[in-house]
This record gives sequence, structure tokens and C-alpha cells, in this order.
Amino acid sequence: MQLPKLREIKEALTSFFSAPYTTKYPAGPAASFPSYRGFPKYDKDNCVGCGTCAQVCPSLAIQANDDLGAKVRRLRVDYGSCIQCGQCEEKCITGKGIVNTNAYSLSLADVSAPEAFERVEKELVVCECCGAVIGCRDHLLWIKERLGAKAYGHPNLLLATQRLLTTVDPSEPKSRLRREDQIKDACAKCRQTIVTLDEFSDLAPRDLQKEGKKMANVKEMLEGKGYEIWTTSSDATVFEALRAMAEKNVGALLVMEAGNAVGMFSERDYARKVVLKEISSHNTPVREVMASPVYCVKPETTAEECMVLITEKKFRHLPVISGGKLVGLISIGDVVKSLIEEHKVTIEQLQDYIMGRYL
Repeated sequence: MQLPKLREIKEALTSFFSAPYTTKYPAGPAASFPSYRGFPKYDKDNCVGCGTCAQVCPSLAIQANDDLGAKVRRLRVDYGSCIQCGQCEEKCITGKGIVNTNAYSLSLADVSAPEAFERVEKELVVCECCGAVIGCRDHLLWIKERLGAKAYGHPNLLLATQRLLTTVDPSEPKSRLRREDQIKDACAKCRQTIVTLDEFSDLAPRDLQKEGKKMANVKEMLEGKGYEIWTTSSDATVFEALRAMAEKNVGALLVMEAGNAVGMFSERDYARKVVLKEISSHNTPVREVMASPVYCVKPETTAEECMVLITEKKFRHLPVISGGKLVGLISIGDVVKSLIEEHKVTIEQLQDYIMGRYL
């Protein structure tokens, strides 16, 4: 058996007690080919902080993190995870924000060392109304340059053009946004609210109903049409139910059984389940052709919520329950009428807003 040489023992001990060890050959790392695709590197002057590189990185080596406290976006490339695929450079919106160099490393001795990462920081612009992130300052300026004169149509880009775009803390919370907020940096949600809601208008999005116009609800519909409820027994024949509908001049009856609403019987049920099937209306009980189960609503349920329920469940009538008791019945016609009136008021308010009648 051949004994190891002293040089070999020295190299073995060195590699055991130190970081990953590779003997330099012949005298240092081999020079990479000029067109070799190696580690990516940010160009701080051309990077706009959009985060596209982080979105397309297949190995998740690039991370984009927003620090709202410092109002900066930090982009970082982890060379230990980078597979040098070149997607970041190919998808970069500026084409120069991040480029692949020909530098590489087969083994990183210290994955936490500064040279194991590539970083860049970009100033964030936040919404002055709610504090949400709008984007990076450089990104907005880049968009402004691409749009040219069209950029003046957007307040955020207009502020960037005037060099008034700075990182700010969210303004003091207000119960409602105002017309003057149009000249502030605002996110898409707040911008939509600003253009449809101000201190002179009653328009309000769904999350500001307490401050804006109250939505029409079931209680208001019943007050307009009345609280009458026309019912029939589940044991009654179809003919008896039809005669009752004709006497009351209604298109549907609520089917009751032991004091509980168990279904709805309408002209549609008669046409589809009795006439088309050539069944005798004198011998067929209502329970066999009624629509069941029924879906109930409360007096405070809004017209919009009723329409969603009618659309999803394919029901044209909704019983109204309050305190465990049946207090009324609304139809799809009542809901549509209420929504039309509400939208009519909204359209009139928008017309007044556009014409400047609130000024």
C-alpha cells in the first residue's frame, strides 16, 4: 500500500477545516469566454424598480421587497440560487436595467458574504390617501417618457413631470375623499373613488356606504309595494292555486305547510310542469310541481344582494323573514324597479358632476 504524500495530507486537512476547497489550476480561475452568460448585475441608472426580473426568475433567485417604513423597494439577486438563465435580462422593460455579465462561480465559499448577492434600491411612491404602494419613482418617470404628451392626462405622471413626486406619509385619515385629492399621488382604488366622490356629491363606493348614499333595501321595497303575502297550501291542487292567483292578480303563490314556507308555485311552474307534461291540474297537488327550497331575505338586505341571489339560485320570488316571522314577499320585478331608480339617481349625479353643477 502506497502511503499518502505530505502535500496530499496537507490538502486534505485544509479542505476539511476550511470552506469548500479547490486546487487552483493552472494558476487561477480560467478566464470566461466574452459571450458567456454569467451572473446578472443591476445597472442603477437604467433599472426602474418595476420588479419584472423577480416575476420571471424561475429559480426565485431574485426577490423584490417593499420597505414601507423606509419608502424603498429592494431588489436582490442571490447568486447561490441563480441558474444564469438570462430571463431577467430578456424581460427587463428598459432592456438595460439588469444584464448578464460573464462572471461566474462554481462554488460560493460563503453564501452570506456581500459578494454572494447583487442589490439595488429604488424610491417608492405611495398613495397619499391610503398608503398603498403605487410604484417606484423611476418607473413612473420611465412611463411618462414613453407616453410623451399623453402622460399629462394622469395626475401621478403629471406630478412626476413637475418633479413634485416624493415619498410621503399617508395623509390624516378622512371620512371621505375630496375633489382636491385629485392633485395628489393616489392608487387606482383611491383615484376611482376621488373622481366619483367628493364633498359636494352623494356618490359613494360600496365600502363607503355609511358616508355616501344608502342603498335601497328590502324594507323600502315592501313599504312601496305593501306587505301582503298570498299563499296556498301544499295539499291544494294546481287548479285551486291557479284560481287563487287569478283572483289576487298575482303571478306566484308562496306554498305553506305546517306554518312554514316550503316552496313557490308560479305561472312558470304551471306551464312547464303541468301543461307541457299534459298533467291534470285538478288532480295534481301543488307540492309535486312547486319550486323548492325557498331562499329568504331580511328587511335590511340590499337590492343588489337580492339580485345576486335571484341570479345565482334562479328564483324569481324571495320571502322576507324578520324575527323568525314571515313579513313579506318580493319579486324580481320589485328588485329591478328598485335598481333602476337607484341607477337613475346615480346617472343624474354623475351628469351634474361632469357639468360642474356642484361647484
